[in-house]
Amino acid sequence: MPCLRRAALLLLGVAIAGVAGCGLFATRDPEPPTSAGSNFEPPTAPTLVLRNLENALKFSNPSDYRRCFSDSSRGLPPFRFFASAQGASAAPTLFADWSIEREEKYLRTIFAELQPDLACSVIFTPSEITELPIGDSIQFTASYLARFPHTRSAVEQIAEGELQFTLRLSRLNEWAIASWRDIAIPGKTSWSVIKARFSN
Repeated sequence: MPCLRRAALLLLGVAIAGVAGCGLFATRDPEPPTSAGSNFEPPTAPTLVLRNLENALKFSNPSDYRRCFSDSSRGLPPFRFFASAQGASAAPTLFADWSIEREEKYLRTIFAELQPDLACSVIFTPSEITELPIGDSIQFTASYLARFPHTRSAVEQIAEGELQFTLRLSRLNEWAIASWRDIAIPGKTSWSVIKARFSN
C-alpha cells in the first residue's frame, strides 16, 4: 500500500511538472491595448445618427463618420452639403461639387493632425431628434459647437453655428444624413470654414 501511495504521488508530481513546463501557470504578456474601434450603432432611429456622428469624431473613426451620410449604394440620393456664406467665401469653388468622398477626406486630414491624446467633439442643441418623419425623411435644425484640437498654427479649432439636416430612411430601415446646410452666426467660425481649411 505505501508503494502504491508513493507511486501515485510520484505520478502526480511528474504531471504537475509537465504542466508547469508547458507554461500553463506562467505569467502571460499583457495584451496590447485595443485601438479605437467602431462605436457605430445601426441607425434605426434618427437620433442614433447624431450619436454615431459624435462617436466618430470622439474616436477618430472616419469610416463611421462616412456611414452617417447618404450613400447611393444604400438606395439613397447622393449626399449634398450646402456651405455657409462664410465657408463659400473662404473657398469659392470648393463646395460646388462637394461629395461624400470629400466629406470623409477632410476629416481624415484633421484626425492625422490632432494633438496627442486629444479628440474632436461636437455638441448639438437640441441633442435629440424628436421631429416626426414626413414619408421617409425628417428635417432637423440645431445649433452646434464642434472642437478640432489640431496642430496647425493660425487655423481655427472651434466651429460654432447652426445646421439643417435632412435625414432619409434607407431600404435597410436605417437613417442617414442626405443633406446638410451650414449656417454661420456672427462672430463665430462655421463648420464650413473648417472643411475648407482641411480640404487642400
